[in-house]
Amino acid sequence: MYTLDRSPLRQHNRPAGGDRFIPTRSLMDMDYARSVFTHRTPVKKPEEERAFNLTPQEEEYRRRIEEHFRVDSEGKPRKILSFGTPNRTQKKLSFDHLFPNESQSTRPIKPPRQIPTTSNLMLDAPYIRNNPCLKLLDWGNQNIIAICLGLSVYLYNHATKATEHLLEASDSDDYPSSLAWSTDGCHLAVGFATSRIEIWDGIKLQHVGSVEEHKGRVGALSWNNNHLLSSGGRDGIIVNQDIRLKRAKATKFCAHKGEITSLTWSDDGARLASGGRDGAVRIWDRLFAARAAKPLHRLSHGSVRAVTWCPFKSHSLATGGAGGCVRFWNTQSGNCVSSFDTGREVGALEWNVHHKEILSAEENKMVLRSFPSMRKMADLRGHSERILNLSQSPDGTIVASASADESLRFWNVFGPPVKKDNGDESIFSLKRMHIR
Repeated sequence: MYTLDRSPLRQHNRPAGGDRFIPTRSLMDMDYARSVFTHRTPVKKPEEERAFNLTPQEEEYRRRIEEHFRVDSEGKPRKILSFGTPNRTQKKLSFDHLFPNESQSTRPIKPPRQIPTTSNLMLDAPYIRNNPCLKLLDWGNQNIIAICLGLSVYLYNHATKATEHLLEASDSDDYPSSLAWSTDGCHLAVGFATSRIEIWDGIKLQHVGSVEEHKGRVGALSWNNNHLLSSGGRDGIIVNQDIRLKRAKATKFCAHKGEITSLTWSDDGARLASGGRDGAVRIWDRLFAARAAKPLHRLSHGSVRAVTWCPFKSHSLATGGAGGCVRFWNTQSGNCVSSFDTGREVGALEWNVHHKEILSAEENKMVLRSFPSMRKMADLRGHSERILNLSQSPDGTIVASASADESLRFWNVFGPPVKKDNGDESIFSLKRMHIR
């Protein structure tokens, strides 16, 4: 006796292939079938035809694509319904003969970027004040470095290696406590311990104006374009002054409960960020700079030493402080996106404008990390005491560091710039794709 699953009726050999009335669905190219049914030839206007003229290479590429998808592996016209047995061999589509110079195998592999971990130049910086709350160093767009040393301010031309003595305070209690170059690098603002601010022509070495609106030491300065100067002082007040108008009234607003240690405008000039010893970070809108107003966001960090805007994310802000924590903020929402603990006091931060990296001054060394993974890429050592300020060159390849060991060092840590590849002009490039 036969059981049901062993019945001879179920052991007969079936004919190969599908039924003559029922197509084999596994052999059917549904995408091709749908394309055939929905294909319509659009009527082009003469100007459209001229706009989409194809080169001989592009015409050949289109012809080969159509030929490949309209015939099967045996060269026969492809049918919508298939009744035969599957043929596993597939016709290979190759364009090597059309583009012999664009083979992926012939492209050279880009070597990893070499990061020097030692400085390539060191200058003496005697009498520099050992105070991380003061902005004593700035590198302008005219390739001139300004630095406060004791009662004096010096200018160092990095291209010509020439040094100029700009000014010297007459009173030991009235030392220069901060400085900042205008956007074009032609005017230098210098803040003093007795609350005044002087504006100097950095090219002609001439004094052109003064601002006296604070009630204490000016420790932070920042320019918006070349005319709006913002300053922060020990009195916790931010002053915005348009230096083009001599009789214009400066706007003031209470920003912090303690000394303002960091102040910087975003690259687009839309927002101002301030940090202070009170552990707060404030974000201000440019429209509110003309009048006293409340900040857009009140952020909490700890004793702030550095505030800097991300060059490739306009609404991203990085902050660092005495607690050793570096935080990244979304200034649109006011939320902390990420943070990491360095374990050391962070005195300064600088973004790499060529690569997604950030450099932090952690006591007497600097650490380069990739962003946003925060993977450590290099340790830069050379200073024997804590680093006070960082500033980078106009081309964004060299970083200058001023330290309490009375030295000014230059590090070629951000270069070289990324070269833009304009050679990919094949018809596979998105630059030449015609979207209809």
